[in-house]
Amino acid sequence: MRAERSLRPGEIVLGPFEVATGASEVQAFATAVGARAGEIPATFPIVWLSAPALKAALREAVGPDFLPVHESQSFDYVRPLVPGAALRMSAVARRESAPERLVVEAEATEFSGARALTMRVALRLVPLGSGEGA
Repeated sequence: MRAERSLRPGEIVLGPFEVATGASEVQAFATAVGARAGEIPATFPIVWLSAPALKAALREAVGPDFLPVHESQSFDYVRPLVPGAALRMSAVARRESAPERLVVEAEATEFSGARALTMRVALRLVPLGSGEGA
């Protein structure tokens, strides 16, 4: 996965990288959110943001003086996710102020290039006191 600065100030381009709807990950998430067995919950793609490489890039974008707190998420599906699917995801993370937040906008596509979904996640950035780095 790549993480590079965008031409726009405060923006980082992430990806592309591979994501999947693996059976064990979907089942664990479905159980955690109380979804029916065998279904992929509509909010499952949020799991992809916790992939180690992406999480590290987001942590860098947030910086050591802030704690990211989940504020909101939205998903816009073009087609439903299917179990065992492999997708390619690219994202842009952008700092905003008033209030201080990091907004991540991502698109997941099939390897053919057909769009599967877009998502938007906002993380409120809570300032940490001195010496409390996350």
